[in-house]
Amino acid sequence: MAAEYQEITADEMDDFMTYVGFKQADPGHPCGETVYEAPYGEGFRIRVYSTIAGGSGRKAGGDAIRVICVNEDNQGFHSTKRVHRTQNWRKNLLSRIDSIHDDVPMPKPCTCGDGIMLPKAGRNGIFLGCSTYPKCRNTQNVEVAQ
Repeated sequence: MAAEYQEITADEMDDFMTYVGFKQADPGHPCGETVYEAPYGEGFRIRVYSTIAGGSGRKAGGDAIRVICVNEDNQGFHSTKRVHRTQNWRKNLLSRIDSIHDDVPMPKPCTCGDGIMLPKAGRNGIFLGCSTYPKCRNTQNVEVAQ
């Protein structure tokens, strides 16, 4: 049986995101969504995107809450499954945020001394590459927490 849609107000979303340490970012974001963010390592942020604004979000099934990890250039490099607006939306959103901490290694400096190692997608999967590429071509395998 499918979970039942739950109305979420903008105040509920703001209160919850503040409680878990996120702040609203980019008022008037060009995507038309409300964006919350929290720092994650040096030069990275976890962002939560939602269309909940001015009272409540779209009608049932119209959208979901998205969680994405972005680098200093706001390029998303890791996203999670969407959070649907059901009774357990808070628990599910926390689970998606926690999965970023589990799946994305903490940023570390590159041995070249000028950049940091950023997650990149390549033909063999995710790897770490220097943020100063193509000047520096250092790469490392991704260490995933067990």
